[in-house]
Amino acid sequence: MQSQPRALPFVLVGAFAALSVGAIVLSLSSAPPLAREELQSAARTTMSASGFVLRDTNSVSTVSSSGQPAVSQPSESVAFLVVYEAPDAVQETEVDQNGANAEVIALGDRAFRRSGSTWTEVASGRGLGARSVATILSPLQGAVGATDVTRHGDRYSFVPADLHKLLTTVLGAPPSEVSSPRLSAVVRDGVLTAETITARVGHQHLEVDLVFSSIGSAPHVVAPRSFVGAGGASSAPTTP
Repeated sequence: MQSQPRALPFVLVGAFAALSVGAIVLSLSSAPPLAREELQSAARTTMSASGFVLRDTNSVSTVSSSGQPAVSQPSESVAFLVVYEAPDAVQETEVDQNGANAEVIALGDRAFRRSGSTWTEVASGRGLGARSVATILSPLQGAVGATDVTRHGDRYSFVPADLHKLLTTVLGAPPSEVSSPRLSAVVRDGVLTAETITARVGHQHLEVDLVFSSIGSAPHVVAPRSFVGAGGASSAPTTP
């Protein structure tokens, strides 16, 4: 009896969203300095922007011991739309295959969750927004610290400087459980616009496609206009 694909492992904001990230392992003796510098500069430019919109598509499938996809176990996928605004604001919407969606906002030390048309403020720890932003920026940080880099057109394959830390912190699995991790990025007009990540964890094949847009011109992330407080009381903004 084959096991069902497990849920994607990395929790972004509470239990509301998942982001899986890996890294590429290549047999490269050295990285061409120009390619490495191009990738690092583009990643820094995207990271230092006032904000961006991120489309994060995650898929997981079961593979056999030989590494081939299990025919009886189709892949499952989930997509997230993330709006990031520096320094500590994230709004994320999850859309499942049936069209239902959940939404969460991390804004400084506050967090809000939408169910249906109702927003609720939920308990959150101090610095939640900053921690969420750190997670969002993790793939870019990996590119900033890239060591071995190869370029093919506008796509760069690379190895992060601290591969084990990235796997443990972002993929949510110890390095000993991960095999064949791969990470590549797309650079256009001097900014990093996409990353594609794949890795195998046990009998699961994970793939993450990250697309960055509206770099430096993303919409603002703000608290809901009205919401139910943590204690159940309704709250609405006051008119200036």
